[in-house]
Amino acid sequence: MKKRKQSVSKEEVRIISSTTSTKASGEKSRLPMDIILEVLSRLPAKSIARCRVVSKDWGSTLCRPYFTDLFLKMSSLSPCLLFTFHAEGKWSFFSSPEAMLISDQKSSSVAVDILSHVPIDYPIRVCVPACGLLCTKDEWVLSRKKDARMMICNPSTGGFKLLPKVKTRRGRVMTYLGYDPIEEVYKVLCMTASERPYIQKAEQHQVLTLGTGKLNWRMIECPISHYPRPRDNEICINGVLYYSALESGSWRTSTSMIVCFDIRSEKLKFIVDEAFKDFKSPSTLINYKGKLGILSPHTSGFMDGIFIGFELWVIDDIEKPTWWRHTHIFPPLWDTLVAQARVNIVGTTGDSEIMFSPTVVSNPFYIFCYNMETRSIRRVEIKGFGPVTGQNIYTFLNHVENVKLIT
Repeated sequence: MKKRKQSVSKEEVRIISSTTSTKASGEKSRLPMDIILEVLSRLPAKSIARCRVVSKDWGSTLCRPYFTDLFLKMSSLSPCLLFTFHAEGKWSFFSSPEAMLISDQKSSSVAVDILSHVPIDYPIRVCVPACGLLCTKDEWVLSRKKDARMMICNPSTGGFKLLPKVKTRRGRVMTYLGYDPIEEVYKVLCMTASERPYIQKAEQHQVLTLGTGKLNWRMIECPISHYPRPRDNEICINGVLYYSALESGSWRTSTSMIVCFDIRSEKLKFIVDEAFKDFKSPSTLINYKGKLGILSPHTSGFMDGIFIGFELWVIDDIEKPTWWRHTHIFPPLWDTLVAQARVNIVGTTGDSEIMFSPTVVSNPFYIFCYNMETRSIRRVEIKGFGPVTGQNIYTFLNHVENVKLIT
């Protein structure tokens, strides 16, 4: 316990001391608990983790739902840019406030902070974060390792929980993580895949709810046979998880669609339109001003300096559906700045900037931001990863810090 207490910084000790008192100092000087928690909710997640080991009372108080919900509410006002990669036997997480990237557009570099490390001896793919948590993406990759398991992880705390194995004889299990803000519940959607030459089909759709004690997979009905596009990402908006897919069958003739999984009702709906055949891979689903947006490169494949642009699709009405699309052509500076770097579309920063990030760690490491209104592009160096190169890296926008314990 002594070693753990020594990890509390001087600044954290000062805050704790100033927000507590003893009877010797008089009852009038004691701050109400709600004000104390309000102050603590503005600390970084790493500081909360250290404060929890100050005493049993502090540990109990800072783990209660009232405080963890308050902390999440405050951190949602200041989303982060999240980077994660596997190196040297651990899954590492780094972050930087998005505000730093947006407010100072003349800055040529941004420093990241280490959030946490999770010990794991094999590389993994990850889902897009949902309300502060991450899930490993694909059990097919893990199945090559003995006793490998999918897991849920909290990058802010380094806490993780192994998920039960999905019982199937099929070679691939694909997963997605979603969050419903009304019921405040996380759910993992998974499906097994049958892959034969030119024939792809997802089956055995199952759901697992976190925070229910014993974790179990349960089957759900899927009204339309389909296969998720493996290189495209997903997005969860207001309790609905969206991912792109193809109608099951021959990939040469399959119809493109957007799948909508309602976290609360556990029902699957589908947006099918002949125009969606124009989606190129990898496409990126985004939250565009509260609506579902799709960013698609002009041609399939990872983007580099020779790519000429991308398309932005926005679905105005999911039920009808109605949508619009706009083509963006890169300025000549794109080729100069990006050159041969292979980049993915990450998403939008603010209302008009699109972020692109390399797929592999390099030194130096740059991200690229394209402004759709001014057609300008800027390059920002990300500092703080340490002496690592060559690892596959995942970059996410709008990540929120979360101090809830995974159960």
